[in-house]
Amino acid sequence: MFTRLLVILLLTLGLPLATPAQALTGRVVARSTGQPLAQVTVRLDGQPTGTSTDEAGRFHLPAAPAGAQFIFSHLGYQSQTLPVQLLGPEVRLEELSYQIGEVLVSYSSIRKLLLKKWKIEESSIVAVADNLIADLQKTDSVRAKKLLQTPFGLRSALKLARLQFLDDGTFKVKALVFGSKGKWQLDEVQRTLHVVGSKGSDEALTVVELTANRLIIHDAANPNRQDEVYVPTD
Repeated sequence: MFTRLLVILLLTLGLPLATPAQALTGRVVARSTGQPLAQVTVRLDGQPTGTSTDEAGRFHLPAAPAGAQFIFSHLGYQSQTLPVQLLGPEVRLEELSYQIGEVLVSYSSIRKLLLKKWKIEESSIVAVADNLIADLQKTDSVRAKKLLQTPFGLRSALKLARLQFLDDGTFKVKALVFGSKGKWQLDEVQRTLHVVGSKGSDEALTVVELTANRLIIHDAANPNRQDEVYVPTD
């Protein structure tokens, strides 16, 4: 996904995410703290997609018929289903905990490992460049050929690329003067990082390793792609 976003940067393309119709409104908070929860998925039962809460935990939903039920879900929190007639101004979600070895930790503490600015590890530059060119060959073979002819220039640009995960559930990718952004969610139990690019395409990446000093991701949907290694910027 991140190499795909770098392709977009090289092509200087990007489309904003669509905003759903608004009719019902409310707010989602953590039951234990009362703090608003951003990026909570809110959908009508039986529908695969829905909307999500903003930074203030607020959501906007289309009108629903009597008897309809809405599902509220967020990684690290217990899902809750509410019929439309019981949908009040505030929805409270219970935080889950995970057992890692003999230590019980909350999702929020694991999530914080991502909340920094990352760069491609020096030894992984070639792998990321190869992944990027492979992606570009599917959409712009001419440009991909030019990059193959100037590999050192591409690798130099990738050394300057930066990936930043933000607490509001968004991430930014920047290479030279170009930038792009999307949304992210981490499922520690499944070791999966879900990322949604500016065009709305959802991709699940396997988290091979995640520590305060190292992030390794693998595109499970494309087993021939090489793992990408990221480290915190200085």
